[in-house]
Amino acid sequence: MNRREWLKCVSALAVGAVAAPSLLAVLDAHAASQTPGAAPAFFNPRQTSLIGAVADIVIPRTETPGATDAGVPAFIDSMFRDVYTKAERQIYLTALAAFDQAGGKPFLQLDEAQRKALVLRLHAKALGHAPDARLPPAEDFVMRTKKLTMLGFYVSQPGCTQELQYVAVPGALKSDIPLSQAGNGRAWAT
Repeated sequence: MNRREWLKCVSALAVGAVAAPSLLAVLDAHAASQTPGAAPAFFNPRQTSLIGAVADIVIPRTETPGATDAGVPAFIDSMFRDVYTKAERQIYLTALAAFDQAGGKPFLQLDEAQRKALVLRLHAKALGHAPDARLPPAEDFVMRTKKLTMLGFYVSQPGCTQELQYVAVPGALKSDIPLSQAGNGRAWAT
C-alpha cells in the first residue's frame, strides 16, 4: 500500500467516524416519526402543533401525503431531543416563540390564508439576507423548520416512494429510454 492509498483509507475512516453518529441519529428520528400517536418528547403539544402547521405549509398534502402525514413533526421532535445541543435547542425555542407572535396574534389562531402568507413573507425576507448573515428569530425559525421538514419528509416512506423514484432492488441499467420511462424527471430516493 502506498502513502496515497493509506491517506485515502484513513480519511474515509475519519469521515465515517464523524458522520456515523449523525446518520444514526437521523435514522432513529425517522423511526420515531413512524410511530403514530406518539407523544412529543421535546416540544409541548402546542409547539408540536405549530411546527406541524408550518411543515404542512412547506410540504402540503396534494395527491401525495403532506409533511404531517409523513410524521415530520415527530421527526423534528426526535431530532431536537436526540441530536441538537442545548444551545441549538434554545436558539430554536426562542425563534419559535418569536415566530408565534410575528403575525400579531398566536400563529395557531390565524386562519389558513394568514398562516401561509406569514410563512411566505418571512421566508422571502430570510432569502433576502446574505447567506452567512444571522437571521432575525422569526425568519430563522421558518428556515430551520423548512430544512428539517424537507429532511424528515424525504427520509420517510411516503417521501421516498411517492415523491421520489424508488426501486427497492434496482435492476439493470436502462440507458437510452424516453423520459416518461425514466421517472418523468423525478429524483431518485437512493
